[in-house]
Amino acid sequence: MIEQQFFKEKQEVNIFVQLLQKYLPFWPLFALTIPISVSIAYIYLRAEIPVYVATAKVLLKDPNKGSGDSKVLDALNIFSEKKIVENEILVLRSSGLMEEVVKTHDLYATVYNQGKVRLEELYGENSPVRFVALTKDSIYAWNKFPFKVDWTLRRVEINGRQVPFGSTVLLDNVPYRLAVNNHYNTAVQGKNYYLLIRPPGAAAGEIIGSLRASPISASSTVLDVKLETAVPQKATDVLQRLFEVYNKEGIEDKNQIAAKTLAFIDDRMGFVMHQLDSVEENIEAYKNRQSLYNVGTQGELYLAKVRELDIKKGEINLQLEILEDIRNYVLRKGKKPGTVPSLSLVSDGTLASLLDKLYTSEFELDKVSGVNGESSESVVQAKTKINRLKSDILESISNIRNNLLRVRNDIGNNIAQNNSLLKSVPQKERGLLEISRQQEIKNNIYTYLLQKREETAISSASTGADLRVLETPSSYGPIRPVAKNFYMTGFIIGLLSAVFLVLLKEQFKNKVLFRDEIEDKTAVPFVAEIVQASTKSPIVITEGKRTVIAEQFRALRTNLAYMGLNEEHKALLVTSSISSEGKSFMAINLAISFTLTGKRVALLELDLRRPKLSKLMNVKRDPGISNFIVGKAALEEVIRETSIPNLFVIPAGAIPPNPTELITRPGFGELMEYIKRNFDYVIIDTAPIGPVTDAQLLKDYGDVTLYVIRHDRTPKIFLKMINELNQQKKFNNMCLVFNGVKKRGINIGNIGNGYGYGYGYGYGYGYGYGYGYAIDDSDTKFPQLKRFWKKLKHMIRE
Repeated sequence: MIEQQFFKEKQEVNIFVQLLQKYLPFWPLFALTIPISVSIAYIYLRAEIPVYVATAKVLLKDPNKGSGDSKVLDALNIFSEKKIVENEILVLRSSGLMEEVVKTHDLYATVYNQGKVRLEELYGENSPVRFVALTKDSIYAWNKFPFKVDWTLRRVEINGRQVPFGSTVLLDNVPYRLAVNNHYNTAVQGKNYYLLIRPPGAAAGEIIGSLRASPISASSTVLDVKLETAVPQKATDVLQRLFEVYNKEGIEDKNQIAAKTLAFIDDRMGFVMHQLDSVEENIEAYKNRQSLYNVGTQGELYLAKVRELDIKKGEINLQLEILEDIRNYVLRKGKKPGTVPSLSLVSDGTLASLLDKLYTSEFELDKVSGVNGESSESVVQAKTKINRLKSDILESISNIRNNLLRVRNDIGNNIAQNNSLLKSVPQKERGLLEISRQQEIKNNIYTYLLQKREETAISSASTGADLRVLETPSSYGPIRPVAKNFYMTGFIIGLLSAVFLVLLKEQFKNKVLFRDEIEDKTAVPFVAEIVQASTKSPIVITEGKRTVIAEQFRALRTNLAYMGLNEEHKALLVTSSISSEGKSFMAINLAISFTLTGKRVALLELDLRRPKLSKLMNVKRDPGISNFIVGKAALEEVIRETSIPNLFVIPAGAIPPNPTELITRPGFGELMEYIKRNFDYVIIDTAPIGPVTDAQLLKDYGDVTLYVIRHDRTPKIFLKMINELNQQKKFNNMCLVFNGVKKRGINIGNIGNGYGYGYGYGYGYGYGYGYGYAIDDSDTKFPQLKRFWKKLKHMIRE
């Protein structure tokens, strides 16, 4: 195989340079898609609701830490507990607290203004009217009510009613009072107000979803609380009120425990007081009856020993009663709400820890139950954990109770042993001692309960808030949307859109666009690349013409000599795969290029089915080749001289019904022999080989075969056929020319280097399109803009 005259350029290694070289020619497309995408991003940005952040820092007080004075109070605070940061964060984000906040600020009824671009939430001083529900717990439905404010008549038109300022309106069977904002700018016009009502629980859930709280460090009890909202003032008000509700609920919870403890102690004191009065009456009656006013030394000894044992026994009895209260609390927890009983009289760290874990686990169960079904895995696991904790608590209570009973039995045994002292006491004194002992027992119990009552009262009086605000709520923002992110996204989308259009045109197209696509699928040598013609005339090369395309035809003429085309092997066969690939255009201009060297050239119009070459060269088609073969014309009649020196055209003649059979007749061979003897070069313009076989029948008459492939016209599926034709030697000295090569991208200034059509036959075999000349619009207004728009539509359509 003859060495190719063209070599491949070395591939660029830098990927950035590769991309730049690949897409830079399409810069007008990028200049169109990027501004459009950025403009859409700007419109979308304007429609986005800005989001602000309110932030505050709070300190959770830990009763186990602090100064010496606080520790003294902690010693008296019989119901104090250690704060767990994670638990308190859950409490802050609980629906119960947030519902209280929602009800306080009437956030269940929100006023909006539907603008042309953006939805605006109105709050506080920016809202013309506030709707206050008179029965907040009766709100169950979601609904939207457009309304108008008539400042002149001082009334609100809502739900088809005219409601005066300050009066009430019934919406969804719930009465609302209209609280008008007297500081609102009444000159504002064109607002589209509407009221959005939803249950307080739903409104609380919306706020909780935007509430974040986290400790500033792992070992710190300082929380950084943040709330995202569209209205900064609303966020700061919500946080401020949330802290107040949290402290209020905490204090009420502690006071409730203290109240239950005081109630228990008061009840026991009343009972003991009644018993003590009864014993004292018995002593007085016994002394009067027995005329006994003093006991002896042995009685005093007995009373001294037994007094201490009776005090311990009384304390144990109280502790047993407390344990029974705790047991009942644990058994009914989850069925009936209640407060954890006080552990002031039972000092057991394990039981206190288990009760704290039970409280935490039940709080977690309430949280997961709010977002999951009863049969979900998380709820089932939480219930299992609670049941296990209850079992552990009941077991711990049982163990403590058994220990207390054992101690009480030991005390009873000691008391029984001390009763032997009574044997040495006279009978009258013995009776007085027994009654006095009962008095002493009741008196000690009463004193003990009175002491605990005072401790509980002091602790309740010293109860303070568990949360201290270090930094009052303040807002900043907006944090979203970020304008540069929108514009950057729009820029990237515009960039990728242009890239996608280019890929859609080049990578997913079934037409040949690049030379390397041909070289990858065929071994047939290249002899030239011809750029797209930008003129209406089929002749692009003449004497003295130095245009790019003219020089390319001169280079083609030279390269054909390397393929073996000379005055001895002078016949050049020009063919292609389908119509409109520029065979006639190539044949005409190549023939003219040979005449410029002083050679006589014969140009044969051998497309006997739909001849067009004679029309292009302005010569008479009849008589011609078909007439000569059938013996109805002489050679001198079919060879016609043209206006170009040394160029002769042999037209097709009358269109025969059987072109294939006509070529195989002896008369055609005589014609070719005569022409080869009398001309220096013979160029044969044939039919395409895709639809018909005419060109293959001319193999023996062509010394060199020039196969035309047209840019953005020849289907890629024909490349395999070209390679097979070469391997099977269907043509002599086969070579390729890449015709109609257009500059990549969109060139506004030169349509010939853009997307105009070059010359080429159109055949009537169901696949042709006729002539496709380049469009000359130089005389129209705004030619560059029209050419750009035409190219863009053509590219998108393809």
